[in-house]
Amino acid sequence: MDGDELPEPYNARMHLGGKLSFRARLKDTDEDPGDRLVLGGKNPPSLLELCPDDGRPIEIEIGSGKGAFLVASTEARPETFVLGIEAAAGYAQHAAAKLHAAGRTNALLLVDNGKLYLEDRVPEASLTAVHVYFPDPWPKRRHSGRRFFTDEVTAVLARAIVDDGHVFVATDNAGYGGQVARVMGAALDFAFDEAERDRRIASGPGHAFSPTNFERKYIEEGRIIRRYAFRRLPRNGAPDPR
Repeated sequence: MDGDELPEPYNARMHLGGKLSFRARLKDTDEDPGDRLVLGGKNPPSLLELCPDDGRPIEIEIGSGKGAFLVASTEARPETFVLGIEAAAGYAQHAAAKLHAAGRTNALLLVDNGKLYLEDRVPEASLTAVHVYFPDPWPKRRHSGRRFFTDEVTAVLARAIVDDGHVFVATDNAGYGGQVARVMGAALDFAFDEAERDRRIASGPGHAFSPTNFERKYIEEGRIIRRYAFRRLPRNGAPDPR
């Protein structure tokens, strides 16, 4: 476990947009995260410091929660390294303990603000994918600016993702789904990729979208799950052949 300890001022970087409304606090746990948990602190390590420099694809999951997708992804795609970023330290420790118990070395959990980390710690064109599953909907109108998918996030994602890389999103919230479609659909650097969305769904757990604890819960409740894949268009401005 690297970085700072967890005194209260530590939360400032993660909670720049306000307190987390979507994460209930986990009970204190003695679960062992081994070396799979990194506490970012006020000056979190860069992506290059955390991920192996061996040419393998690198992906980030924003808001990893209890780690269901990370654990499935490390099994389904061992050739890919996934950095999970979670602002709630208890959830991050729980997810990291799952990775440690499974002996997985192709993923880490970082406690930090996901959007801010993409902005100031991720080099240009270094990620093959960004996964954002069931992000906090911040349903009150006055809090809507705290959502991950606001107008300025497209530039953040476009800078970090390689040409033909992807952003994968899932939400049960119809209003937020519409906002995702509007924001990403208006971005000149991205195009909706229905074929890749369907391919990933057909590939099974760990490839994209599934599994997450929220997905399981919402399917049981009969909610409609909206899934999106957006492809990062080439930087040279070549027209999309589709």
